[in-house]
Amino acid sequence: MQPFSYFCFVFLEFFCLNTTFKNKYCILLEFCPFTMPKKFNEYYLSWEEINSIIKAAKNLKESLVLKLLARTGMRRFELVNIKIKDVDFERKRIFIERGKGGKGKDLKSRAVPIDGDALQSVKFYLGSRKTGFLIQSNKKSHDGISLSQINRIVANCAERAGIKNPNPNLKNLNPHIFRHSFSRLSLAAGIPFNMVQKIAGHADARTTLQMYGIPSITDTQLLYEQKLVEKFHERPKHKDSPLAAFTDEKSAQNP
Repeated sequence: MQPFSYFCFVFLEFFCLNTTFKNKYCILLEFCPFTMPKKFNEYYLSWEEINSIIKAAKNLKESLVLKLLARTGMRRFELVNIKIKDVDFERKRIFIERGKGGKGKDLKSRAVPIDGDALQSVKFYLGSRKTGFLIQSNKKSHDGISLSQINRIVANCAERAGIKNPNPNLKNLNPHIFRHSFSRLSLAAGIPFNMVQKIAGHADARTTLQMYGIPSITDTQLLYEQKLVEKFHERPKHKDSPLAAFTDEKSAQNP
């Protein structure tokens, strides 16, 4: 696909996802062989909720796991595979050797920025260790932390913080909510789509658009409260309604 054609396709894809008006281009797009499956996630946490969960960590290891997930948007399996050598303290970056779909010569590698506070936690956690996986397992038989251990850390810290999963279909908070939250909050902070795509490790810009181009329920509710709720209480100009007259009479009797 040529660059200009690709740009047009991405634009139409984004337009189709953000409008209820089905014009001929949107209809054609549904039958386009290059169209990716429609998927998006509208639920995410606020920074206040995220920081409350981090604060509920019982130890440095739990705190570090939560910080890395929340502040880089990396996937759970990517965190598991990070080695000490992948942390660049000077440039404030973490190198992810293999991303989603990475295999053979194309490992989908990328570097993600990390903040100074998280790096300080890394230093304290490592101590004198120089090699091996960054996050260690509690079991001596395993070198690195397991996926299930990350699940437990996230679920337990969220429970202690009193933060529930914003998705009503899910009971416990899972690690992937941090990834969705990071991307949503980054876009809300003004970081461009292509930069969020790069940090998130999406091979295709359409994935970022499809996942986060749709307004979330949180953003929708915020605008609802800002733009509509006040209108619900506006008084009509002409008081010709019996109910309005009755209400006014009662209000006058009970000032």
